[in-house]
Amino acid sequence: MTRKVCIIATSALSVYHHRLELINRYHSCGWEVVVFAPYSADAEKLCEIGCVFEDTPMETRGTNPIKDLILLLRIVKLLQRHRPDLVLTFYTKTNIYGGIAARMTRIPYLSNVTGMGSAIENGGLMQRLMLMLYRIAVRKSDCLFFQNEYNLNFFAKHRIRAKSKQLLPGSGVSLERFKALPYPSEDQPIVLTFISRVLKEKGIEEFIGAARKIKEMHPAVRFHVIGPCDNEYKYELDVLDRDEVIRYYGKQFDTRPFVRASHCVVFPSYYSEGMANVLLEGAACGRPLITTGRPGCGETVVDGVTGYVVKERDTDDLIAKIERFISLPYEDKVKMGEAGRNKMEREFDRTIVVDAYLKESEKAMKKTMV
Repeated sequence: MTRKVCIIATSALSVYHHRLELINRYHSCGWEVVVFAPYSADAEKLCEIGCVFEDTPMETRGTNPIKDLILLLRIVKLLQRHRPDLVLTFYTKTNIYGGIAARMTRIPYLSNVTGMGSAIENGGLMQRLMLMLYRIAVRKSDCLFFQNEYNLNFFAKHRIRAKSKQLLPGSGVSLERFKALPYPSEDQPIVLTFISRVLKEKGIEEFIGAARKIKEMHPAVRFHVIGPCDNEYKYELDVLDRDEVIRYYGKQFDTRPFVRASHCVVFPSYYSEGMANVLLEGAACGRPLITTGRPGCGETVVDGVTGYVVKERDTDDLIAKIERFISLPYEDKVKMGEAGRNKMEREFDRTIVVDAYLKESEKAMKKTMV
């Protein structure tokens, strides 16, 4: 008998990049896959691999209660139309409204905490509201997945419970798609690359500050930024690009060519990450990392072995760590990248994550047949 799973997420791009192996496994096991997410060009790629896609508009960072109620009713209506056997949700907004919708339509569901977001982390009335909604949303979840121990312990402290819970190594990383890449040759200028949505909390101000200072001391060093930017940093990045301080490439579907050209991936984030995929992918490609010890970042690096850990919101410390990296002998840079790849193979293989999802999916189905 064919089963149907519905994946609800905030981005078609993230589903394609981070759930591709999961979708392929579902298909190989005879499941139909339906994806609810806001429409983008990436939705076509999901359809090409056999998914049914439902455009589900939502404000991923907004907290307008009217719009969120409309989102909830839209998801309920779509679930009633498709009648999946299982729902799988990712990210705060879709965990909450997808979870409540699954409860309302009496469909088994699995939830995945891929980071908590500033509304929960910053405290106050908004935090209390979000925690209350989370308690309602995941209470009947067959399994609540976490990507780092900090988030798991935070939910336990605030008495947010599901039927079961499980800690995963983030979304894992596809070791086949993100293969170990040849390290740039010794005679090439050093390239330091920031890959992310360009947000303050992702550490873009610290990266820009470090780039300005390092370029004064080491003019040959190159700084690259890859990622969408629709905020106040766009003008600044355009000016820095014109002045040859930072090369800004904008949003890119495939970041691997940029990682290939890089000597190090720099991500000084203090955002509420689940597990930073850019760090997993960079290390899998054999590139050293410079990042913070923030939950979701610190787990990806061994300080001094696979990269360097920097203090949050500390441009001076970032400058110091970049200078330390620049001064490393070429062979040590290569070894650092190789050690990072080995860590990904041991701890973050996406197969681990996909196996866990499939196991819990089958368990949820068995419960419905009892």
